[in-house]
Amino acid sequence: MNAISLVRRRGPTQISSPNDSRWRHRRARWLALAICLVALPACSKEKLKELADTVQKEGESLVKESKKMTDALVETAEEPLAETGKILLKTPEPLEIDQAVVKVHVVGDGRKHSLQITSYPPGAERTPAPAVFLHATTDVETVALLAGKSLPCNMFVEPRAGAPIARNPIGHPVSVTFESMNMQEKTITATIDACTLIDSNDQPLAIAGGEILAVVEGF
Repeated sequence: MNAISLVRRRGPTQISSPNDSRWRHRRARWLALAICLVALPACSKEKLKELADTVQKEGESLVKESKKMTDALVETAEEPLAETGKILLKTPEPLEIDQAVVKVHVVGDGRKHSLQITSYPPGAERTPAPAVFLHATTDVETVALLAGKSLPCNMFVEPRAGAPIARNPIGHPVSVTFESMNMQEKTITATIDACTLIDSNDQPLAIAGGEILAVVEGF
């Protein structure tokens, strides 16, 4: 049997070419790349979830810290609002005004000084109602020296907007007694004796006493 017949019986021999080898390498690389691409989204989701959890935890921590800071600010003692004063008149329908100012105007030249207590800022263009005005003359130059003293005052009251103004009868002043002054708050308290005022319609306004907490102006 010669070589030719042997070859014919066994059939053609399969011989690998260099091109076939390169194809198999390329296919393996493509397969590996495909596997990576499939695995990449799963890894990204896990990373994103981990990142989201971290952000949520950090956010919750930040909210807690912010709340602590806010609570601390709220709990911090706030500075009290400046006192504005108060006047209470015990009339049949009590009059209570949330403002009062006292000032001594020094006249000089040996003349008596002028004491004024108002339920509105001095120099105000319009006087809100109800309104109270007290005036007296005194030798005292400062409000602090009024403590313990009683002064006869002229008193004017407008009980409501548009109502006739009532005042003490001429020659019958209203006695106002001053108490100690609060140097820190720059206020002084006083009491008003019971009295009866007469308005422009000759109608009486009975006052069973009153209380004053006045802010000292120019202190």
